[in-house]
Amino acid sequence: MSSVQACPQGLLRTPKVIATGELVVARAWKFDGTPHWVVPGFYLGQDEYGHWLHQPKGSLVARPGVAHLAQSDALCLIPHEGPWIATLYAQPTEDFDVYIDLSHQIGWQAMKSGGWEVNSIDLDLDVIRSRSRGTFLDDEDEFEEHSVAMGYPEQLKTEMSGAARELLDLVATDASPFDRSYRNQWLAKAGDLPTT
Repeated sequence: MSSVQACPQGLLRTPKVIATGELVVARAWKFDGTPHWVVPGFYLGQDEYGHWLHQPKGSLVARPGVAHLAQSDALCLIPHEGPWIATLYAQPTEDFDVYIDLSHQIGWQAMKSGGWEVNSIDLDLDVIRSRSRGTFLDDEDEFEEHSVAMGYPEQLKTEMSGAARELLDLVATDASPFDRSYRNQWLAKAGDLPTT
């Protein structure tokens, strides 16, 4: 008998009040209910684009069977609407500059012992801006394989493909909130977070 957990259902797309500096764990799942990446961060605030988290250098980034420590500071943007979650890297020497996960069922829930989780279903497609490869759409083959193996609905496939094309254009043209000058404003706020 399978003991696979599933992404929590019916969560808030917009969280209740979160204090600056509060722990927020970004927890991704796959469409079949298996756990995917888990990354902790700290709440910075919100603007017209969404909710911003600081994921410090040295944070544990883990999924079943794989884990590493973050090599640089990053920001995670959970948009108010739209099927994606973005990671924006702070270190100009990193190859990845922008990494956007096309995602479904994004929702927030308070954790029992304090802090928040933001859960999402990762739908394979990634919009990436890389210093070595430029801006590109990654994991289209995985998206097609999982569409069949996990039974993605046709409407969901269409929505993800359309959102990926729009995001490719935004990232390629360095539009806000994916441009570095905008990002630097939020990274500066991370420096004001209380330390423990």
